[in-house]
Amino acid sequence: MKRKGITLKALTIAGLLSLPVSAFSQHETKMTLEEVIQQAMTNNQALKLSGGAIEAAAEKEKSTKQTQLPNINLSLSAFYLGDASIYDKDLSNRTTVEMPHFGNSLIVQANQVIYRGGAISNSIEIASLQKQIAELDLQKNQQGIKLLVSGYYLELLRWQHQKTIFEKNIELSAIRLHNIEKMHEQGLVTNNDVIRTKLLILNLEQSLLQVNNTLDILNTQLVIACGLPEETVVIPDDALLASIPQSDNIDNYLNIAYSNQTDILKAKKGIEIAEKSLKIAKSDRMPTISLFAANSLQRPITSSTPALDMYTNGWQAGGSISFNLSSLYKSSANIRHGRIQVDQAHRNVELQEQNTKVAVTSAYLKFEESKKQLETAGVNIDLANENYNITEKKYMNQLAMLVDMLDATNAKLDAELQHANATIGVIFSYFKLLNSTGQL
Repeated sequence: MKRKGITLKALTIAGLLSLPVSAFSQHETKMTLEEVIQQAMTNNQALKLSGGAIEAAAEKEKSTKQTQLPNINLSLSAFYLGDASIYDKDLSNRTTVEMPHFGNSLIVQANQVIYRGGAISNSIEIASLQKQIAELDLQKNQQGIKLLVSGYYLELLRWQHQKTIFEKNIELSAIRLHNIEKMHEQGLVTNNDVIRTKLLILNLEQSLLQVNNTLDILNTQLVIACGLPEETVVIPDDALLASIPQSDNIDNYLNIAYSNQTDILKAKKGIEIAEKSLKIAKSDRMPTISLFAANSLQRPITSSTPALDMYTNGWQAGGSISFNLSSLYKSSANIRHGRIQVDQAHRNVELQEQNTKVAVTSAYLKFEESKKQLETAGVNIDLANENYNITEKKYMNQLAMLVDMLDATNAKLDAELQHANATIGVIFSYFKLLNSTGQL
């Protein structure tokens, strides 16, 4: 007995030492689905990348707007001016004219384009539309992360319910085993009944182990998606299952989707961008009108004889108009390309609306199907519980065989699992329906 006690103690210590360090530092936190989603919206790495894309698009928009500002150039130079040489017509009789040797100049020029066929304004509007598309991409990614996190959370809740179901069934089986062992002592049942009941408990415990491993995996996935500390153990809130969502008319979901679905909104922005690009292509055939002004300060004055070591200052202001005649035949291909892009953008909107209709219809039908499955599961669990109670009473009164008892136990376990899965399935199907309409 002493040796057995020492062995048990040693095994216990070894088992504790073999556990990972994280097992002792886990922190359980009960969180609602809304809290989990909020953590994901704040900490998820994919959403941070999308936020960076919006910042980049905003800076591009600012840079494009700056093309409306005037161009100002400042030029400052200093140089050495050598003496001038004067020759006769036959390049003979060279005469040297002394010049002031140090020269410098300061020139300030300003130029403002006031008309370029709408190219500047359309470029600015395209940059603004690209920023809006980046914002829509963020919204789409947020919808995707919300659905992903909701899926992890509901799966965690589903397997948590399965864990509870297995634990309850193990407890009931242990009580039944105790009663069967008493009946065996009294000679009322064979040892085979005891063995089969023990095997049932072992199978349930093995299934419970698999459930616990699945819970650990799902928790890791959820924690990473939400950016939570890795030692966090999320405990889902059962209150989410208290109310089953109800569906609306499918036409209402479709109308909402056509107004809110990010892929459709992005496609419509694509039409605007294509139309602006076409206008830019056409602007090549329009004249460019600019205003300009300049002021220069130069030394020496070489336009007089002899040259004067003095500064001369001059300024000018005016306007200019230019027209690239070659654009009349060079821009045709760009204009045709722009028109094709506009047509393609319109077709893309139609395609996205068709895809959205298919997605919403599919999600709606799946949601209705999941509600029917829940109704069926509710009936099944009532029947399975009633059958289990009747069979257990018969078995204890030796009116039923152990096989009947095991069948009733398995049917009860399966019905409970199916009902838990069906409840989770209804809620997740509803979330998928909301995601298909852009409302999640």
